[in-house]
Amino acid sequence: MRRFAALWLRAWAPVLAAVLLVGGQVTPAAALTTTPGDAAAAAYTRDSVRAATWNMCGEAGGNYASEAGYCPYRNGNKTDTGRKKPDGSAIYDYDGPRKKMEGVVKLINERNLNAVLLQEVCAGTTSGDLYGTSHLDELAKLLAGKGWSFASAGVTRPDDSDGPEPERRDSELIDSEGSDCRGDALTGQLSVAIAVKGQITWKSENDFDTPVGTGLSMSSSTILCAEVAGWESHLCSTHISNFNNDRFKKKDEPHWEVPISQETAEAYYQKQLGIVVNVVKKFPSVVLGGDFNTRNQETLQPLYSLMAECDQRAYLPNDGVYNDAVNEDTKFTRTNAALTPEGGYVSYDVTSSKIDYLFATGGFTGCDSRTEFGDRTNYLVEVQPLCQKVKMVVCKPDDNAYSDHTPVYGHTQGSPALSWKLDGRATATTGGSAGLTGASGDGTSDWRTAEHGGALYMDGRVDEAIAAGGPAFDTAHSFTVSAWAKLDASASTSAVLSQDGNRASGVILFYNAGDKSWRFGLPRKDDDGWNIDQAVALGAETGQWTRLTGVYDSATGKASLFVDGTKKAETTHTDRWRASGPFVVGRDLVSGVRQAGFKGHIQRVEAFNYALRDDQVASYSGTMAFPTGENIAMQGPQGELSQGCHQHPGDFGNAFGTAGSLTPTLTATVRHPDPSKNVWAEFSLWDMTTSTQILSLGTPGSKSTTTVKGQGTVSLTVPKLIPDHRYGWRVRTADDTTNNTPVSANCHFTAPAA
Repeated sequence: MRRFAALWLRAWAPVLAAVLLVGGQVTPAAALTTTPGDAAAAAYTRDSVRAATWNMCGEAGGNYASEAGYCPYRNGNKTDTGRKKPDGSAIYDYDGPRKKMEGVVKLINERNLNAVLLQEVCAGTTSGDLYGTSHLDELAKLLAGKGWSFASAGVTRPDDSDGPEPERRDSELIDSEGSDCRGDALTGQLSVAIAVKGQITWKSENDFDTPVGTGLSMSSSTILCAEVAGWESHLCSTHISNFNNDRFKKKDEPHWEVPISQETAEAYYQKQLGIVVNVVKKFPSVVLGGDFNTRNQETLQPLYSLMAECDQRAYLPNDGVYNDAVNEDTKFTRTNAALTPEGGYVSYDVTSSKIDYLFATGGFTGCDSRTEFGDRTNYLVEVQPLCQKVKMVVCKPDDNAYSDHTPVYGHTQGSPALSWKLDGRATATTGGSAGLTGASGDGTSDWRTAEHGGALYMDGRVDEAIAAGGPAFDTAHSFTVSAWAKLDASASTSAVLSQDGNRASGVILFYNAGDKSWRFGLPRKDDDGWNIDQAVALGAETGQWTRLTGVYDSATGKASLFVDGTKKAETTHTDRWRASGPFVVGRDLVSGVRQAGFKGHIQRVEAFNYALRDDQVASYSGTMAFPTGENIAMQGPQGELSQGCHQHPGDFGNAFGTAGSLTPTLTATVRHPDPSKNVWAEFSLWDMTTSTQILSLGTPGSKSTTTVKGQGTVSLTVPKLIPDHRYGWRVRTADDTTNNTPVSANCHFTAPAA
């Protein structure tokens, strides 16, 4: 079954009211925006998605550890509420579901996550159920007031022999098709779920429709995807069943079992995987996580050809201080058990495997399996003598043993952590995902220069330096720094940027007047003296604008210096330490003394908390970015919310978004690597109902009505459209020299009725 779900959210009403006024129109136009056609993340405009995927085994098993399907905290400890059921039995509250979700919140806080992709959790409320709680409800309570929203999609257990249960709607964004959760501790439907720090505006669900009622021991699951207001990356959560070595029953002879052939098992698996691949291929940018139930990564090859899997490389050095292993295990299983007559463990082995994966189209800046959150509790009767069936006492898991799976978390490559234009405007020292704002030490820096489209001028005094409120990145990990600089002819040794430690800067991008070189330096310790690893590029010229980029990859220990997008020097830096002081423009710190005040102009300073690849540095320094923009919701039919950009022909029932007027305004965010250049967008628009090309890239009428210098948002109000017709559009960036970028991904929408 394929479904599209788009729900009206009252929280979006202010956004829909704040529409664009273009060309003095009396009636505001509805706004649409682009998304990047940029799977390699070369445009650097996406915010970083900090996501984890985690199978919570939330509905599994019984109370003692050797019982089939046991998992920590399914029920947990019970407390008598004092209330009675109709049959007179006591009603208990159980702390297990909340305990599991406390583990999710702990992970969110530890790793500063903004998205969690969950499997095997309960969501919503079972119809007529007066007892228990659901995992998603508990998670919502724990995250209340922090801006999180949730989506879920039901999963059908194999023991529901009558097939999928009827579709129900319990609450906003909860799709309640699926098996009822079991036990007094739980209510709701067995589900995959997405939790996100933001507002979910759209979701889709594609069921796998694997056989039920045939005795297969795996569930019939789904892939759930969601779109978040202001995010360019979609999120998808899935749970694929592996039918290998399972058995099924003939319908007419329910007690006779025959083995599934290898071919049938593989066919079931590949059908599910094929649905996942087809769904994620439709999104220009997507983060996919889930339990894929296979340790054979070759089986998942179609996904590896589309996206990066986060734990395929190390992001930190393995040097005794850091230990960033590759392909860490995510599942613990007890095997080879010897039991007491009462079912307690006398002995057992623990095996582990990797079956949970996190993928992203844009690549990752870090990844890890939080193995400490997996269940490796000692359940032997010599340690827990009551942990066996005859005692009827709940086994006690370790405090951090939330599931038999471990969470896998990763951060995707995103926009700069710090991005200061330094162009003289009010926002000259604001920008970047870290939220840092800069200010000069004495407030005397000259912001009025129009040089190179607007730049900061400094006269060499260290008290003019611009300091942030804290560090922009971790100097012990990978990072990238970049800036435009123009030296005065009389400049002495001058620091373009740095980040303070206690006695020394942790990183310095600077000009050395002695040999007229640009240098990217990383001191070996936070101590007095000049003990520093340096990448040196000779031939620095005064009076000339130069784009400087320094890249440090902590996994390889390599520090590279790029001049105007070309790698000019490289060195090795292995004495890593964390400079946790402020990020600074215009000076450095040596032996506790602020020095090397910059003399000249500085512009567009940026820092990333990961190492850009060589081709990314070249692209970022020398080419225009793809046009991009945040997703803006549109009011659709019957008062529903839907998106106009990501719906593609043949997907989700052709559910294009509906524009708010017959003359909608198209918007795009454009960026030129040279801040002094004028830049705009060129739009293409076509009628998909009549196959008529209305606007074509580069032709009269296709140019945005506004032009910006360096970067900004531009727009175009299109000619009057035909009611109820479907339209497609795309956009590219252009400048005065006739350069332009490849076009963005295609977007689609439907014109409103007359």
